[in-house]
Amino acid sequence: MNISIFRGRRMAAAIALLMLTCGTPSHACCANLWVSVTSGSGGGIESYTPGQLARNGPATPIHLSTFDSATGVAFDESHNLWAVVGGDEVVRFTPEQLKNLEHNPNPTPGVIIKSAYMFRSLYGCGFDPEGNLWVVDAERGSIDELSAEQLAAGSGNVAPAIVITSSDMNGPQFITFDKAGNAWVDSKKGDQIVKFSAGELASSGNKSADIVLSDDGACTNLCSPGEIAFDQKGNLWVPNEDANTVVEFTKDQLASSGKPSPAVTLNSGIFDAPWGAVFDNSGDLVVMNYSDGTIAKFASYQLKASGAPTPEVAVTGSSI
Repeated sequence: MNISIFRGRRMAAAIALLMLTCGTPSHACCANLWVSVTSGSGGGIESYTPGQLARNGPATPIHLSTFDSATGVAFDESHNLWAVVGGDEVVRFTPEQLKNLEHNPNPTPGVIIKSAYMFRSLYGCGFDPEGNLWVVDAERGSIDELSAEQLAAGSGNVAPAIVITSSDMNGPQFITFDKAGNAWVDSKKGDQIVKFSAGELASSGNKSADIVLSDDGACTNLCSPGEIAFDQKGNLWVPNEDANTVVEFTKDQLASSGKPSPAVTLNSGIFDAPWGAVFDNSGDLVVMNYSDGTIAKFASYQLKASGAPTPEVAVTGSSI
């Protein structure tokens, strides 16, 4: 990973968060919090159980250590874990491999997808409602679709099915889909978040974003945004690495471009370059710091108004 994009933060970084409930005991591992990690001394993918996230203090995650640099993670409908590794590959691990990590933390991925002369500096990834996997290329300023058919075909050197570039993306990092299938992409360098409608995602091209949310000039609404998350009502929550805040934009504020003032601003003292955000099934917000890997969980009632809440749970993560 090109650590310089993170403006000199020390090299022990949580990059992407993913929490899923797969619904059956046989896939209970997917109910964990999954984090992709990169650091100067080694990284990979970590998994924290719900029990570990229910109590304060240090926690030792399960490691998936096949690759020492992972920047994006996503589960498909079959509970396979897909990860962006090394900046230019996408790999797949099966549920069986994930359940066996305590015994074999270095499984060989069953699928390795490359795109020679296309992938440059991949970061985040995410599945759209049709099962296509989208990856974000920060260097090329693009979002690229690996279609469900390409994923099913297995390992190979492929040309992405769809490639979208835009002058509205400046150093894009992560991609998040809303319930309608629209793609929201954060641009860390540009201090902005852009939306591409589901219709715009149907074809390749250089396109203008449907919605552009921009910094207000004072770094109070968007300031090096990290991985964003939607709550159950469709409101958007954004961790701002350089402002040490997590902010909410309501669903109504997302209907048009502009420099919206956050409906809620959290500036908890535990924030130290907050970088990843995700909601659990109870509506609690989990935030992970980029600098120290601390995981903080805020209850849904703590999200109703601005302030500096103390998280209900704070977990000291791995040091890798």
